[in-house]
Amino acid sequence: MAEETQVQEPLQPTAPEVKTEPAPQEHLIPKTRFDEINIKYKDVQAQLEQLLTEREQQAKQAKEQQGKFEELYKTTADELTKSEDGFKTVNGRVQQLESVINGLLEVKLEGIPKDFHDLVPSNLTPEAKLEWLTAAEKKGLFGTKQEQPVGQATNPTQAQTTDLNQLSSIQLLKMGYAQRA
Repeated sequence: MAEETQVQEPLQPTAPEVKTEPAPQEHLIPKTRFDEINIKYKDVQAQLEQLLTEREQQAKQAKEQQGKFEELYKTTADELTKSEDGFKTVNGRVQQLESVINGLLEVKLEGIPKDFHDLVPSNLTPEAKLEWLTAAEKKGLFGTKQEQPVGQATNPTQAQTTDLNQLSSIQLLKMGYAQRA
C-alpha cells in the first residue's frame, strides 16, 4: 500500500515557463517621509513669500525716500537760484557803491597837497582810505587853509577919519550920499 499511496502523477506536459519582467512598480515613499518633505516645502514656500513681501516693502520705502530726495533736491535747487539772484543784485550794488567811494576818495585826494599824498597808506581798501583821510583832516595833519577874503568887505569900518572942515560942500554931499547907498 505504501506503494499505492505513492502514485505518481503522470507527467503532463507543461508549458515552458516564460520569464517576464515584472511591471515597473512605482517607487513608493512611506507616508511619514512624504509628510516630512511636504512640511519642509510648505515652510520654505512661506519663507519665500515673506521674503518677497519684505523686498516689496523695502522697494516701496526706497521709492518713498527717493521721492523725498527729489523734493529736497527741488527745494535746495530753488534756494540756490534765489541765493544766486540775491548774490547778483548785491554784487551789482557793491560795485555801484565802490565806484561812489572811489570818486569820494579822489575828491579828497585832490583837496590834499601833492606833497602829502605819500602819507596816505596804500595797503588800505578804498573805504578805509576815505576814513583815514577824514580822520587826518579833522586832526589837521595836512595843515589848515588860511581863509582869504574874496573881494572887499561890504561894510568897511571907519578906519579913516577925515577932517570934515577941510572938505568942500560938494565933497561933503558925495560922502553923505555914498553912505546911504
